[in-house]
Amino acid sequence: MKELQPTQRQISWKKVAITVGFATLILMAGTIAYDNWRVSQGWCARFYPDGTKKIMYGDDCWK
Repeated sequence: MKELQPTQRQISWKKVAITVGFATLILMAGTIAYDNWRVSQGWCARFYPDGTKKIMYGDDCWK
């Protein structure tokens, strides 16, 4: 095995995985919160399987 110099650091993959996991959870929570806020402000977008998009306002968002 190659010996490390005193100035080199090994990467702790466990810490990297934990950091990426937390960042993913924070991003998902933020996206959900933003979407709920957007709908509460009265507008949303609905996407259909054929690729079209419809912007809706008010009570249409909740249907």
